[in-house]
Amino acid sequence: MKNKLKLLFYILIIVLISIIAFVGVYTSKTQFRDNALPKYSLSSEFTGKRITYLQVDDSTSDVIKDKDGNVVDSIPEDANKDDYTTEKVPVNSEEVLNSDNYRKIKEILDNRLGQFGTEYYLVKVDDQTGDIVVELEENNSTDTLLQSAVQKGDFSIVDSETKEVLLDRSHIAKAAVVYGNNETGAVVVYLQITFDEEGKEKFAEITRNYVETEETEDSEDSESEEDHKHVSIIFSGTTMLTTGFESEITNGELTLSMGTATSNSALYQYISNASIYSVLLNNPEFPITYKVTTSEYINSNINQNIIYFAIGAIAVICAIVVIYLIAKYKTNGLICSLGIVLEIAILLLLIRYTSTVISLGTLSALLVLVLLEAYCIIKILNKIKENNSYENVANVTIKTYLDMIDLIVVFLIIAIVFTFMKEVAIYSIGMTLFYGIISIAITNLIFVRGMLLAKYNTKND
Repeated sequence: MKNKLKLLFYILIIVLISIIAFVGVYTSKTQFRDNALPKYSLSSEFTGKRITYLQVDDSTSDVIKDKDGNVVDSIPEDANKDDYTTEKVPVNSEEVLNSDNYRKIKEILDNRLGQFGTEYYLVKVDDQTGDIVVELEENNSTDTLLQSAVQKGDFSIVDSETKEVLLDRSHIAKAAVVYGNNETGAVVVYLQITFDEEGKEKFAEITRNYVETEETEDSEDSESEEDHKHVSIIFSGTTMLTTGFESEITNGELTLSMGTATSNSALYQYISNASIYSVLLNNPEFPITYKVTTSEYINSNINQNIIYFAIGAIAVICAIVVIYLIAKYKTNGLICSLGIVLEIAILLLLIRYTSTVISLGTLSALLVLVLLEAYCIIKILNKIKENNSYENVANVTIKTYLDMIDLIVVFLIIAIVFTFMKEVAIYSIGMTLFYGIISIAITNLIFVRGMLLAKYNTKND
């Protein structure tokens, strides 16, 4: 009885892992339900790709100065225009245009795109001219990610009237996305910016000096300019918000509301926007301003029917293997067929959690792994058929795997070599083979062996 329960336990674990891998795990951290598993990363051969060319911005901007040499936004209407001068100033000074900064731009872009969760990207930079080529997978968020990734990323809190910079991004310790529920139960998404110690003191001073004063009947007749002092929060040259503060903030955290969600789509959008801001603030700003010259979409050369055919072919082959095992080896074949299902399930989970890019090569590697698992199982079952004693089963399930070690090593070498290839189609084969061998080892040495031992040990119950 004990071993029957043990066999049932193994089967239940396999069913649970398979449901998680093939169906997903849906949670409700907020009022909305979503799959907690990471999404699959599809290669650009499935999705198509966008190639974008960027060049150093060689334009100029008009800088207006008064007679004392102070920079002003514009010339007042009633002012003497002769007291003001206008200069053409390059957006990028000659000092910043060097190969070190070009390489720094590439590093920042790589980090930004990686932290955006971009499934496929490639950044190339010309060290001499600074020209940049960015390749991205094509999906619904490509335009947004591209526009965000190439932003300069400057941040400042300025006096809304005088434009004096009160606090800049050099004092930001970190930025994060947080969310909570309002009084109606809707989800509010926030961008939380935390300042370093010096920034914490400066921010406390700002919030103390720019506290909004409540208006009373007396104050309506005698409003002072002090009552209406506001700051502007500027990001990448755009004013995000102009506001005052209700009271002094001493914890060094600036919390900006990104939106209130009443649907899954709205929640995703607000979190996505806040995440983009947090990534840009957690990485350095561009030392150089760039402009996009051209952006072209290269369509996927794989018809969707081909994908369905490939997946269907693998499913049919798996079904044939399972039917063969059950027909020839009866109960043992059924038990080991569960091992094939488990191998695929574990592999899919590993692919998800390691963000392994899926290509047609991944599907071909998956087929090879299924056949390798079937070959291993058939060898085990043939030896058990000759001698089904408990001792023989215990030895065979390990010895068979060790007998195949030379074949496994060959696959491991291929996997490692392919993993270091830059071509995504080849890289995906290498990663799939590597994680597939891990899944086969877990399946055979723990589950298949455990179930067979439990079955043959029932005779001693």
